[in-house]
Amino acid sequence: MTRRYLTITLALALLLAGVAGAVWYGGRPVAYAPRGPGDIYLALGDSLAWGARLDDQASQSYPALIHARLAAGRTIALENLAVPGETSASLIRGQLPRALALIRDARARGQRVSPITIDIGGNDLRNVERADPAVRAATVEAVGRNLAQIIGDLRRAAGPDADIAVMTYYNPYGGDPAVEGGEAYWVERLNATIGAAAAPRGAAVADTYGPLGGGRAYTHTFILLGDIHANALGHKVIADAFVRALRYP
Repeated sequence: MTRRYLTITLALALLLAGVAGAVWYGGRPVAYAPRGPGDIYLALGDSLAWGARLDDQASQSYPALIHARLAAGRTIALENLAVPGETSASLIRGQLPRALALIRDARARGQRVSPITIDIGGNDLRNVERADPAVRAATVEAVGRNLAQIIGDLRRAAGPDADIAVMTYYNPYGGDPAVEGGEAYWVERLNATIGAAAAPRGAAVADTYGPLGGGRAYTHTFILLGDIHANALGHKVIADAFVRALRYP
């Protein structure tokens, strides 16, 4: 009888813990509230965060530019784990475990990891750009689920004192997002999904769609050379977007 009671009590406790987690991460918006930079700035993402096509990734990539701002007047390290070609699923398999281990090790040393910036989902969409609409829609939905897991796992590891920011993607293709099925339409849907995954998890959203829209797509990216990556000017705009979203001075 006692053993049965303990089993039931334990099951109820686990159920309540799961419900509590669902309330925090499962739909109720949690407003982003900045706690400020810590001891380590952690950057996760794809080739954009990695600094593809830049002359000097160590100084021109947006994580490097953000770090330069954060390091003015304080000591903070940069850990950039970004991988070219990364998708939201491959980030979960590769970068995320490395990031979680880094955060655990830092906290064990009494260090705080903040901010954490993420750009992911662009390659998911590019990989299905010739697929039918149903496949593209399913891919965008999968990005949302994966990003929700990524943010949730990072939050649980880093605790409430970590600032997390996720980037929406700019559209180098041009076009009208109101025209269903065009590239602009799908970029906008991806960005809406990114925002929806970030909002209930206390993550800030860095908008690059607006700042890199219009003619800036031609001057701030390599699109005229057939490459969607941002150039050095574009990375400055992206860095500004992240700092603005994080509400750092």
